[in-house]
Amino acid sequence: MKKVLAPLLLLAAVASAQAQDPVQAAESSESGKGTAAAASLGFFGAGKNPFYAGAELHSAKLSISDSNSFNGLNAATYDSALWDLRAGYRLLRFIGAEVHYGIADQGDQNPGRYRVNNYYGFFLVPTARVFDLFELGFPIGLTNSSVTVNGDSGSGAAERVRKHLDSLAYGANLEVPLQRYWGALPDIRLTGGATVYYQRSDAREYGYHLGLRYDFAFN
Repeated sequence: MKKVLAPLLLLAAVASAQAQDPVQAAESSESGKGTAAAASLGFFGAGKNPFYAGAELHSAKLSISDSNSFNGLNAATYDSALWDLRAGYRLLRFIGAEVHYGIADQGDQNPGRYRVNNYYGFFLVPTARVFDLFELGFPIGLTNSSVTVNGDSGSGAAERVRKHLDSLAYGANLEVPLQRYWGALPDIRLTGGATVYYQRSDAREYGYHLGLRYDFAFN
């Protein structure tokens, strides 16, 4: 995950440095070119639709490294899936705040699987526009969850172990405003990315997601 984040962060820094400042774009709106540039910035500006909500399907994995912390379960990697519902607000033009709530999409009936019983988190999300085509987001925050893992403790019989997880979390998102390419659509974005939900010495939980986000305002 860190190998993926490093080049994305570099790309975001370059994109932010090269992007035209929205205030300058508005000031240059007297010309036709300036007007077009200012309009395109509306897809990413904080003033147009500062609130947003989204839902993503996550394919998650829990990699156990310390079996003692999980009641003797074998150190292995377990699979799960969940829906992540999020709501956010752009605090500034290039940073947002989000709350997340997870709903299990997969049970723990089979060995090698785990269920996310509950999940919630809070993130700050620095963002960067890339040539007015899409946006990169880098959420960092805190998560809290409860999981039930179906594994083997060495006796040959399957065993379910419930564990509470809380940790610093981080990730990377790609968000594409569909209205940018099809003006008849509402302000909907196609979203995808990767997240590390939990990382401590006993285990690491991470996953990949795909979903939609809707941006709106209350005025």
